[in-house]
Amino acid sequence: METITGFVEHIVYRNEENGYTVLNLASNEEDEITCVGVFQMISEGESLELTGEYTVHPSYGPQFKVQQYSIKAPEDIASIERYLGSGAIKGVGAALAARIVRKFKEDTFRIIEEEPERLAEIKGISERKAREIYQQFHEKQDMRQAMMFLTQYGISMSLAVKIYQEYGPKTYQVVQENPYRLADDISGIGFKMADEIAGRIGI
Repeated sequence: METITGFVEHIVYRNEENGYTVLNLASNEEDEITCVGVFQMISEGESLELTGEYTVHPSYGPQFKVQQYSIKAPEDIASIERYLGSGAIKGVGAALAARIVRKFKEDTFRIIEEEPERLAEIKGISERKAREIYQQFHEKQDMRQAMMFLTQYGISMSLAVKIYQEYGPKTYQVVQENPYRLADDISGIGFKMADEIAGRIGI
């Protein structure tokens, strides 16, 4: 097993049902690497640490087959700017990301989380837009945690997204206390599946 690090340059393919993803990873050690594996939620611009092995696909050539991964918080100015400008947050493109990072530098994520109103100090960001950036930033983090929580009970990626969209922050409470509600509220989940989820939870 080998471990590589880098950032997601481009997502080539993604299956929303099971999370199977093909992506191009820009690595410091070598040129762009094609990586394949199951990822719960991932965006272009994110920094990753991947563990797996190199293989050769008969049609697509060398690939890195991912067994485990972790998402690393962007630490330097370049990676913060790359993440913000990647399209991960709607309405923030490369030029606006550059202005945000130029002003707040390594403090950018703390400002978004703790003092989002200060984003309005930047040309092109109104108070309303500053609030929207803050909300998206938080929703993305909350949704990722919910995906990790749901998929551990054998729920597919596409159903996990539907569940989170239906219940939001109440997802954990609903699934742990009364998973049978899923059969009533979520299309694609019948009683049998809800019963299987309940069994995995221990109900």
